[in-house]
Amino acid sequence: MADIPITPFLRKLQEMDPAFAEPVLKARELATYTPGALEVKTKLLIAFALDVAHGEAGGARILSKRARENGATDEEIVEVVRVLYSTGGLQCLSIAMEALSD
Repeated sequence: MADIPITPFLRKLQEMDPAFAEPVLKARELATYTPGALEVKTKLLIAFALDVAHGEAGGARILSKRARENGATDEEIVEVVRVLYSTGGLQCLSIAMEALSD
């Protein structure tokens, strides 16, 4: 788990409740950062889409970066944005574009 970046809120959880944080981080590693039926890149693109759909531009920004680090192309990310638009409309486009602007 050392090579998986930890977000600030999970780092705070580690400080405040290490016993609870440990299984949370293990579940996160298994669910998102361990290849299975889906490759890690695909899992991160799904997580990106969920953050966009929930209005979390900061999380979406982090996840798009991690997806790229795991082999996602800009074209694949744009394809996800298209799916988001088709299901969530202009609000998803606004959040996605904010997340993807550096």
